[in-house]
Amino acid sequence: MIRKLNRVVQDFLRPIRLNIGRKLWDRKVEKHPELIENNRVDMSRVKSILFLRYDGKIGDMVINTLMFREIQKRYPDIKIGVVSRGAATDIIKFNPHVNVIYNYKKGKEKQLATEIAKENYDVLVDFSEMLRVNQMKFINQCRAKINIGLDKSDWNLFDISYEKNYRQHITDMYKNVLKILGIENPDLSYEIHTGVVVKDEIKRRLCELGNPNSIIILNPYAASKHRSFNMQKILEISAKVLKETNSMLIFIGEPSKKSEIESIIDVLGERDRVKYPTLSGILEVVELIRHAKYVITPDTSIVHIAAAEKIPMTAVYRADIENDTNSKLWAPNYDGAKQIFSVDLNKKIGEESDINLFDIEEI
Repeated sequence: MIRKLNRVVQDFLRPIRLNIGRKLWDRKVEKHPELIENNRVDMSRVKSILFLRYDGKIGDMVINTLMFREIQKRYPDIKIGVVSRGAATDIIKFNPHVNVIYNYKKGKEKQLATEIAKENYDVLVDFSEMLRVNQMKFINQCRAKINIGLDKSDWNLFDISYEKNYRQHITDMYKNVLKILGIENPDLSYEIHTGVVVKDEIKRRLCELGNPNSIIILNPYAASKHRSFNMQKILEISAKVLKETNSMLIFIGEPSKKSEIESIIDVLGERDRVKYPTLSGILEVVELIRHAKYVITPDTSIVHIAAAEKIPMTAVYRADIENDTNSKLWAPNYDGAKQIFSVDLNKKIGEESDINLFDIEEI
């Protein structure tokens, strides 16, 4: 009851805080119209671009890698900086197209913005659909000459606005941003660089597992329990893989899931063919996926990691309802990947759909 009351209070206060925030920070100290022509950036004057990815979302960062590559391919001398957070930072840790990574910490925005402002970035690109007050303040204090934002045409803080079509794939939005930066017909594939140490570590792990001829990776979990496979579905999928293939089945999941996965392996009773290696960080997950014959996962960042490597995959999504077009927006988007859908006919208003209502034979 207290939690519900707190949520109601926060929902009431949020628009008030945002309105106050805009009054304080929706402004620019200095405009640079000379850098803009026909709602596009004059790239002949640009020496540096800063991307804001402070949401910490791994999948979004994976997709973002296409932009870094395409910009440096077209403008090899441009400096690319990325503001990142959490595990998403590892996705670009070894990326040769990223020159500087800034570690974003909540509550430390002013110090970071001051550091960035000294670098005199020409262009700043933000991907937020809704800006919180601390993010408005941060962008303001970064002092980039040109700020580009999503659906921000009525903001003073932003010089150029771009749109997101929720009925098209997310890469369509990135293509729109690249067009503003003077890049047409970009390569929309993603890329992840893991580094030599990680590559060697995964080779060692696979050697310990007997260097299996083929492995199938099962990722049962997403950030939300409503988008994660339940115990019954995990057992059904596992049994199907073991029955219909000769591959080794490898589970991936956070260390907090170890006990649950180990109990599932006990039920399956085939410890020679079912493994749960302890992986250290997202880059080891990426490198393991590179060695996979097939990946099975709910709608989560693993979809985009497999997409970067074009690994054959079954990705399970909750069926779109009305204006919810998540399965289009965040689809794998490559040949060799299959989407299947969970249709929750008993979902009540205000509840999330259950991802486990799909036909196991579609896997």
